[in-house]
Amino acid sequence: MGAEKQTVVVVVDPYSSGKYLVQELKDQGWPMVAIQSALELAPFWLQQLEPDHFVETFAHTTIEETLKKLEKYNVKAVTPGSEPGVFLSEDLQEALRLTAVNGSATKEWRRHKYAMQERLREVGVRAVRQIYAKDAAEALEWHKEKNMGQWPIIVKPAMSGGTDGVYWCHSPEDVDTAFAAECGKVNVNGELNDCLLAQEFLQGIEYIVDCVSYDSKHVLCGIWQYKKVHDPKTRSISYHNGKMIASTGEVQDQLVDYMFKCLDALDIKYGASHGEVIMTPDGPCLVEVGARMQGLKGPMLTGMATGVSVHELVADVLVNDGRLHKELAKQNFRYQQKKFVSQCLFNNPSKCGVLTKAIDAEGRVRDLKSCLGVYPTIKVGDTLVPTRDLATSPGAFLLCHAREEVIAADEAKVREMEADDLFEVGLPSPVTPGGTKLVHHVSPYVVSPRQDFCRDTCDDAFDPELHEIELNFEDPADPKNDAKLEGRSSRLSGVSHTSSRKTSGFKQLESPGDVRVSDSPTLLGA
Repeated sequence: MGAEKQTVVVVVDPYSSGKYLVQELKDQGWPMVAIQSALELAPFWLQQLEPDHFVETFAHTTIEETLKKLEKYNVKAVTPGSEPGVFLSEDLQEALRLTAVNGSATKEWRRHKYAMQERLREVGVRAVRQIYAKDAAEALEWHKEKNMGQWPIIVKPAMSGGTDGVYWCHSPEDVDTAFAAECGKVNVNGELNDCLLAQEFLQGIEYIVDCVSYDSKHVLCGIWQYKKVHDPKTRSISYHNGKMIASTGEVQDQLVDYMFKCLDALDIKYGASHGEVIMTPDGPCLVEVGARMQGLKGPMLTGMATGVSVHELVADVLVNDGRLHKELAKQNFRYQQKKFVSQCLFNNPSKCGVLTKAIDAEGRVRDLKSCLGVYPTIKVGDTLVPTRDLATSPGAFLLCHAREEVIAADEAKVREMEADDLFEVGLPSPVTPGGTKLVHHVSPYVVSPRQDFCRDTCDDAFDPELHEIELNFEDPADPKNDAKLEGRSSRLSGVSHTSSRKTSGFKQLESPGDVRVSDSPTLLGA
């Protein structure tokens, strides 16, 4: 008789907030296997893997190969640890004939933002006006014919996240810029942007609605109110904070009712969901929903604020047949806030260059009354760029206190520090590995691998007459290798691709052929 198989829980892409679920399962004594859905994901995903928590870790290649590697185990459950793992998780659930599944036949509804909205429209749930366009011309035709020519609009990838590649477009030129930058690019979730979404701009306050489901019954875990910054100069939308609010009230009751309808429409029957909803003048409308937990530190903060952790409930659904979930669903559970919590992102308004001093080196943020922790994403020697999305934020700080006004005052102090001296930078080295010389003259032009070409994002205080970049190459005879930019008359484009998030910002060019001069608009439409 063969040895008895070890019973395990499989976690696909145990990154971001997935670490809280991993720790919960570990605390309950469950052995786990980690599967990486793709090694092509952005490094900020891959570097979060902690192999020591798992009995085995491997990268997915094909369903057949992955199933073969899992044959030696008795698989109790499969769950995504983060957004990139949703598709593979649902494929494996079905292939392993598990019972608590959403169904891979409808998985597009739960990750592809175009399919998601069209499904809502199909069943009569409020959805956003949109087109999935192959180029700017198609998007602009839709804007004229179906969006009544109303500006602004949103242009974004259908399968990315964290505001990666999201553009707040106010003109045809902005739409052209968005498509030039994003279409054909591999996004942070490792997906090719073969087309882009163009959507109506939803006016109103944005909320997060976090739930956990078991057998199509949904339990509310948290409602958070977003504060996002819409920067007209950079045409970007970046996060400032998300703060948990009360679970009941006129707005909250509408949000919960609407979100439960969305979950039913999208076949989210089991597991976590993280919905983003805007309360428009004519009611709630979904931005998107992920079939996974909220990212960053959200699950931990939820537990601190309410006493019921999202990851605890997800683990209950995975391995305990939803015993706790059933009790809460029966009560039509609404959490009670014990503390106020806010998940804040650092925002760098305009500084460009190499970080010369650690963020919060003196502990001014860390020592604030309500501060739980400071989590920089860059260190001394890394490159700092102006914040335009989640990927370019230099880190996060968490606030928790029994009094809401203390949290508000502490965040205001941090925003003052950001505008003053929280971020200290210098210019990067002017000499590049290929012999290429890059000379900066207090220039606002930033080479960003996130967009793969130069972009102008710096402070309006720069005098346009002083803007200058000079590129000199070893072969001066080649006119392509000698470019001079003065003011805003020309733009650099075609910078070589790199997937590294750690080096975003000023990028050392690697070969003379990597740069050409173009008169096309900058990334951000400046």
